[in-house]
Amino acid sequence: MRRLQVALGCLTILPFGPRGEVQETELGGSFLWFPPVGLLIGGVLVAVYVFTAQWVPPLVTGACVLLTWIILTGAIHLDGFGDVCDGLYAGRTPAERLRIMKDPHMGAMAVVGLMVLLLGKFALLSSLPRAAMMRALLLTPCVGRYAMVLLGTTLPYARSGPGTAAAFVRFAHPLALVAATAMILPVSWFALGRLGLGLVVASMVTGLALRSVFRRTLGGVTGDALGAAGELTEVLMLFGVSLATG
Repeated sequence: MRRLQVALGCLTILPFGPRGEVQETELGGSFLWFPPVGLLIGGVLVAVYVFTAQWVPPLVTGACVLLTWIILTGAIHLDGFGDVCDGLYAGRTPAERLRIMKDPHMGAMAVVGLMVLLLGKFALLSSLPRAAMMRALLLTPCVGRYAMVLLGTTLPYARSGPGTAAAFVRFAHPLALVAATAMILPVSWFALGRLGLGLVVASMVTGLALRSVFRRTLGGVTGDALGAAGELTEVLMLFGVSLATG
């Protein structure tokens, strides 16, 4: 239960984080709970969608859901996505890319990348049909966090020193990926049937592709890279549902 609290405290702004000092082994062990926390996020988004859809047009509903999504997660993964855009664009070596990603200032590619990502999410959230929307919202954050587990348990930590995700990655156990996979498959079937399973497989392929990219360009994974992987996977999920139901 404490590791679930660690996952909640790290992935959301909900006041359910653990009390007292968190051990590094607890951070690594919390990977197991990333998909369930994603499912909880999805449940909140479904509730916001159902409530707002009764009163406002689809465009406003999409904006409300997206704003809730950003606030609930503290925009931490968006920050990571922006840092990765800057680092991969401007850096020429792994060390240089990691240095740029550590810089708190936002570069032009981070701004452009975040604009494209958020506009894409907004367009998809504003256009999906109601039945598909609720199921997609339930599953998408769950699969996004599964992508983080996939990378965090199969790649080394890219930095030699401390970092936001250092303990998560260094103390991660491969069995967390097995357990997370065992969770995500029945959830995807329940939410979207064969389409859900197909999208999860597509997210796994995407995760493996990102794993290759980060290993080559960064020498491993960082907290920013995990956040970027989650954000890209979420857009892929919404886009896949849009193609299948449009």
